[in-house]
Amino acid sequence: MKLISIITPACLLGIAASVDMSKYTPKGSGVDVGFKAFLKELYASAEDPASTTTFTDFFTKDGKLIVVENVASNPKDIIALKQELLPTAGTKHWNHLPNVTTVSSETSAQKTYEVLGIIESRFDGGNCSQAYGSLVAYDDFVVSPMHSPTDIACET
Repeated sequence: MKLISIITPACLLGIAASVDMSKYTPKGSGVDVGFKAFLKELYASAEDPASTTTFTDFFTKDGKLIVVENVASNPKDIIALKQELLPTAGTKHWNHLPNVTTVSSETSAQKTYEVLGIIESRFDGGNCSQAYGSLVAYDDFVVSPMHSPTDIACET
């Protein structure tokens, strides 16, 4: 399942078993049962600092990764943006905690999900902060506040 081909909601960046889906809550009848597993795989790839093509495989040929004001429109640039946000050195770690998931819109050609949740940024040495995220399409991710680390301490 290609991410942009169905336009999914979620956010940026590990193995699938480490992704915490305990608060994932589909609302409404339009959320496909298989979307939870897909989202978990996407987040696992996003959270892995070493992930490259396994991450870009979630995008269609003309897919874009847009995070706040940063735009990447080909696999090379998508990987570069991901690595700018989550350096490969492994000193910064993401933890996506999705919760309410709905279908934002649906046509015969495309289904758009909206996933709300929290993104934790943990840094080696103990600093952990979180931001609130909303992703309606993987190429339109909204994070608040827009900087990392934030002044909001992690709850976990």
